[in-house]
Amino acid sequence: MRKLQVLLLGVAVLSMGLVGPNQARAAHCDDPFGVYAEYARAIVAVTFRGTDAMDDVVDEATPRIRRLLNAGMYERARGLAGEAIDKIESLGDKTHGKIRELATEGVRALKALEGDVPSDVLRRLISKLLKLAKRAANFVSDAEEDSVNSIKRLFPQVSEVPRRSRS
Repeated sequence: MRKLQVLLLGVAVLSMGLVGPNQARAAHCDDPFGVYAEYARAIVAVTFRGTDAMDDVVDEATPRIRRLLNAGMYERARGLAGEAIDKIESLGDKTHGKIRELATEGVRALKALEGDVPSDVLRRLISKLLKLAKRAANFVSDAEEDSVNSIKRLFPQVSEVPRRSRS
């Protein structure tokens, strides 16, 4: 399921023609489509960096937890799992914050072009940027949930994390 989500987000990015550098330098651009593209690229890059970091935490913690469980060191395994989950949740929070920050900066940069660009064009680009940010945030939430659950599944007596409500 996660690979399908990554594929769909990747296809959306490619279909918008947004493959390129990871830094937002839209303040130097007077083209509204260029401003949109720069911030959209930055949002997508942050999203993938955050979810990749979550995957790395799971990949690093899983074998260590399994070794501790196999050795009968249940308390140490639970402690390591708790640390991994805390780290995953922290990465999720930081990624969400950066997505919000980039979306806000992008909207501000687009609004700075008012008067030079037709308002309907700006409204459409702002709407698209905000929708992209929302999809990216949902993707990060799903990745966080999957990562936490993969750690929790190492302990059969623990149930999966319930889905967070999305606002």
